[in-house]
Amino acid sequence: MPDDRSHPDRPAPRRARRFVVRDAEDHRTTEKIEEFLTGPRKRARPRGLRPAELAGAPAVGDLDTRTDFVAAVRREALRSERYGHPATIVAVEFAIESSGGRPANDRQIDRLAGPIGFTLRREARETDRIARVAPNRFHVLMPETEGGDAAGYIERARLACEIWFGGAGLAVRIRFEAASSSPRQSLSAALEAVEERLTA
Repeated sequence: MPDDRSHPDRPAPRRARRFVVRDAEDHRTTEKIEEFLTGPRKRARPRGLRPAELAGAPAVGDLDTRTDFVAAVRREALRSERYGHPATIVAVEFAIESSGGRPANDRQIDRLAGPIGFTLRREARETDRIARVAPNRFHVLMPETEGGDAAGYIERARLACEIWFGGAGLAVRIRFEAASSSPRQSLSAALEAVEERLTA
């Protein structure tokens, strides 16, 4: 007896289509999305600033080298002077408050620089340039930005850093200074101004 399914007048049964979602090529993409939506992951309260306990902190990514940053400032200074567009330099410096009175070592500073640099980049615009210019210092170049707009960025970045410090149980002081170009001050002079304020 012939199979009904092979009858020429009977349409062939439809095969169920299989939809396959490919795995993400980079698992860090998922982690970044989750971190953006929920904030930094909450970590156990450390007893001290031991490198092993800070190993899970976000790493610095997409930051300029000091050489690239200086070149970007020069280009933006020429553009600012030629077209009269504003630009702002933000300097960020942090210090670990040690309960024992001992200064932090290089490894502790490097571990802490990771989440700070990550936060500065996350809160910035794509057009902003950020570089780690010293073990405990970052510079941010904000084109087309006046002092008032830079203040909003500073408050967002400060709050995000303080939330991370508090969640990790870290005693850290972080300081922001900003200066903008103007008809009376070049962008290079603004960079010198923020450096002087941090060292004062």
